[in-house]
Amino acid sequence: MGGHHVEVPAAKQWEMPKSWMTTAIALMVVGLAGTVYGFVDASWRGWSNVLIAGVYFTGICLGAAFQFAVYSFVNGGWWISVKRIMEAFTTFLPVPMVVMVLIGLFGMHDLYEWSIPEIMEHDTLLQKKKLLLNETGWMIRVLVYFGIWMTTTFLMRKFSRAQDVDPDPKYTLFNVRVGAIHTVLFALTVTFAALDWLSSLEPHWFSTIFGVYQFIGMFVCAASTLILFILSMQRAGYLSWINEDHYHDLGKMMFAFGTFWAYIWVSQYLLIWYSNIPEETGYYIVRNNHGWLAIFFLNLACNWVIPFLVLLPRNNKRNPKVIGGVAGLLIFGHWLDLYLQVMPATSHFAAHHHGVDVHGPIFGLQEFGPILLLGGLFILTMGKMLGRAPLLARNDPYLQEALNHHQ
Repeated sequence: MGGHHVEVPAAKQWEMPKSWMTTAIALMVVGLAGTVYGFVDASWRGWSNVLIAGVYFTGICLGAAFQFAVYSFVNGGWWISVKRIMEAFTTFLPVPMVVMVLIGLFGMHDLYEWSIPEIMEHDTLLQKKKLLLNETGWMIRVLVYFGIWMTTTFLMRKFSRAQDVDPDPKYTLFNVRVGAIHTVLFALTVTFAALDWLSSLEPHWFSTIFGVYQFIGMFVCAASTLILFILSMQRAGYLSWINEDHYHDLGKMMFAFGTFWAYIWVSQYLLIWYSNIPEETGYYIVRNNHGWLAIFFLNLACNWVIPFLVLLPRNNKRNPKVIGGVAGLLIFGHWLDLYLQVMPATSHFAAHHHGVDVHGPIFGLQEFGPILLLGGLFILTMGKMLGRAPLLARNDPYLQEALNHHQ
């Protein structure tokens, strides 16, 4: 902890701005209409977009939880100024849990070919994977994953908020331990959840770094969402202690981890390309034909090329408007990344096993309905949960380091 002592600023009591409420309701109304329309149009299309939305918001919650955990056990300082927002993100986990449970109860046969007994009976490879690829096991693991995530995030929030009443640093030490445990469990559960929810959409395909790929997408999307919330809260007159130095660190996170995403993306692609094993190449053959190639490269541009070039200059990382724009692009980019993972697989499945005439990408209100619906719920949840604890953790032992933060 360096620097001189800074007087702790007064933190306004949080009240959800009317603009948040208006935006949330508008998103939910449009999103609900799009979701219903998706199911009326075609059940496989409705469930595909619900799956994307469920995985997307699980990722935002877990990306925030991972940052909370890691910054705790590495004794990070600057993040104390925004940790209450990260805490609020994690409270949304029950909503995507309900989404995934609904998929397990009603949507499996529209998404996963291994859930159809006739296909399983005539596929030798799928029969060998039956121990994992079965509906009961899938559902049990959903409950186990979310049970672990909600337990560890609850404990981290509990100890953090207990310190508001009692300044004893023991609560910080408690979170060091819980954060370390959460990180280990996170690595395991996210990997298996990625295989269950996304990779098994194409059960003959496999990638040894698929879990890492999903993790880094979650991290970048959570960091980008955090930036947009900070900007919105500052416009509403809150978070006066956040300055350009904090934005610089947030910008560096997007820049660095976006590049890490690109590294994993290229690594997966090149390993499969030069190995040229049919079970692996099929994944990319589908996504390089029938109109998917443009989306394939747009995904790379949104998630790395454009953010990398824009955030390369130092001043851009310190400019709230610039990193806000990049954050918005990355939030869209993560949705596009999940769309490219899910929709080619489920549309191919629908075409071959349900007789649906679908070839190439499809975009409509149906695709954006579930993501907008959960987005509105997310904003409402944040508007409520941010008022459950002071916006500034005044008794945190690293508070002075956060307020003294400079580049």
